Amino acid sequence: MNVLDRLLSEDFNNWESLIREYERTNRSLKVPEINEAAIHHFNVRVEEEYTKALYDFGRARRNKDAIQRLLKTILDDFYKGQNEQARKAAGIQYARQFPAPAFWHEEKVNLFELEDLFVGYYYSLEATVKSLQAKADAKVTNNSLLKIENTITTN
Repeated sequence: MNVLDRLLSEDFNNWESLIREYERTNRSLKVPEINEAAIHHFNVRVEEEYTKALYDFGRARRNKDAIQRLLKTILDDFYKGQNEQARKAAGIQYARQFPAPAFWHEEKVNLFELEDLFVGYYYSLEATVKSLQAKADAKVTNNSLLKIENTITTN
């Protein structure tokens, strides 16, 4: 399967749902008050979401990088024209009306629109991963505070 076939085989509705679910879940993950049970529950949820998000982020990055390489190749190699400006314009037009694989629902695919989708998924998941990292850092701080509190109360 070539790169374009793989990219167009992605379930775009699934990606949109995945992004919405990460946003919803991430917004609901609030760093708890210093309470051992609450912190433990929070730690487990953050770790689960973070692990899941890293794998999805990796897939999103793979897709973003693939469409950008494909576009670069097309813009650099597949255009004709009398001068540089004409060649660049021809490459852009070709990328906007790129021949689609037989399974695709249209004869042509706009590679710039496809790039926009995959770059959007990438940046959304990057934000999710960064947010989860910040929450994990806050969890470390809370764990430290809990240990200090426990030490003070036992002494």
